[in-house]
Amino acid sequence: MPKETWLKRAGTRYALLGALFGALFPIVGILLVYVVPTDIVVLLAIIGTAPLILAFVAWLAGTREDRMRASNIELEHRVAQRTRSIQSLLDVTGDGFLSFGSDYMVRPEYSRACEVIFGREVSGKRLPDLLFIEEQPKRDFTDGLDLYFAGKARADVIFDLLDTEVTVGERIIRLDYRAIDESTVMCSLSDITGQKQLEAQVEEQERRRSLILRVVSNRTHFAGFVDEAESLFQVLEAAGRGEEDLTGGSEELLMKLHTFKGNANFLGFSRTGTVSHDLEDQLAAVDILDSEFDFSSQIFVLKRQFYDELNIVTDTLGKRWLEDIETVNVSSRYVRKVEQYVRNRYSADNQLVQALEGFRRVPLSSLFSRFPDLINDIASRRGRKVKPVEIHGGDFTVLPERFEPIVNSLTHVARNMIDHGIESPVEREMKGKDPAGDIRIELRDTGRVVEIEMADDGQGIPIAAIEQRGRAQGLIKEGEEVSRRDLLAMIFKPGFSTSEIVTTVSGRGVGLAAVHDAVRKAGGKISVETKTGRGTTFRISLPGDRRKR
Repeated sequence: MPKETWLKRAGTRYALLGALFGALFPIVGILLVYVVPTDIVVLLAIIGTAPLILAFVAWLAGTREDRMRASNIELEHRVAQRTRSIQSLLDVTGDGFLSFGSDYMVRPEYSRACEVIFGREVSGKRLPDLLFIEEQPKRDFTDGLDLYFAGKARADVIFDLLDTEVTVGERIIRLDYRAIDESTVMCSLSDITGQKQLEAQVEEQERRRSLILRVVSNRTHFAGFVDEAESLFQVLEAAGRGEEDLTGGSEELLMKLHTFKGNANFLGFSRTGTVSHDLEDQLAAVDILDSEFDFSSQIFVLKRQFYDELNIVTDTLGKRWLEDIETVNVSSRYVRKVEQYVRNRYSADNQLVQALEGFRRVPLSSLFSRFPDLINDIASRRGRKVKPVEIHGGDFTVLPERFEPIVNSLTHVARNMIDHGIESPVEREMKGKDPAGDIRIELRDTGRVVEIEMADDGQGIPIAAIEQRGRAQGLIKEGEEVSRRDLLAMIFKPGFSTSEIVTTVSGRGVGLAAVHDAVRKAGGKISVETKTGRGTTFRISLPGDRRKR
């Protein structure tokens, strides 16, 4: 029925009712004539016009009321239409929108995407049950929102504490909360599974790119790393078979594993480094806790992770690239055999021996070529700043197999300088220092000895802390006086560390012990000087090489 027709009929209806009501007036008037003496004509005139007046007034009132009812109906129609439009708009966005109150029941008004996300109708379902499987997350969710619904906490405070990402089935959902009023909260749900997968792919590609870049930039060191891995795996497998006692005799194994971990992290074998760190934790706990663990399975995990990352190299650069490195190593061993044969057979011909050695000699500085990147990488991970590291000297040539063990061990000195020596940029500024620390490496050949010097301008080694730690570990007897030199020598003892925290960089007391062991085996000496607030210097002296070119 058209609105205008409906309004006319409604107005007429009220008019008729008013007229019928007005018809009562003549009846009352006639009765009054017989009771009260008055002019009949005037009375009849009043009585006669009353129905018309009442009918008009009733028509106006009825029309106004019906117009109001019609307006309400039209308004409700518009609201419903607008709601359907908003509902359609929300459905088009692809995001889920729902609301709930203090009972946590999802209200009937929600977008269609919610059913896609949860795989079912959600109206009347408890939202915590939809979002979480475990009971603890459900309780955390309701405990926080209960404070808001009770008026005991602000909405923004509570919403910041709630989980922003949850896993629903195989989907990763981002959650966002908005307070509609004191008793209603709206929750928007966005499916970010594809986004997370893309981020993971980008992260994996970046990891692979970094690994390849590190390997290619440090090809010689990488060749040694592969050999180091094979050697370490043999030692670990022998220990796993029980051929080596892990309790009380695993210091050398820990040193090798610690060095391997550092080299793995430097070359971009980050996952291998992480597994190595975990295995190192477990090995260190054997003596402390007398704990037992499946050593064979841990070795398998380490080997699998190493070869998985090694396959990234071969898949990208080709197996021939790796074989070429191995071929060089084989050729080097062959040359050493020839050298030994010549020494035994033609010991008087020094020129011939030196000529053969010359094929394998490399500048000592080349063995330190990875240190600038290594130091910068460690500093970045530890929140420190360092100036670009320069290597001074080292142009003279050496036999790599003689110096590589020492150079590899000196990576521990670099790590300790960052972790214990160089202060944070803020702390350095407060001390009036350059925010960026300075680490220098100097290589000298005096003809009699080869000197390697590594120094930093950090806070120095805390002598008092060394003494306190030494007494706590029973290295210093009660009442015994120890010289400064002897106290500094303690930092090279296996298991000694002033740090209470073990990180992937330092803290086990293994690194400097490995340095001391490598220097000792090479027949050299190591000393350390430190000044509070001014830095620390490590000096290594090794027997000179008279046969250098």
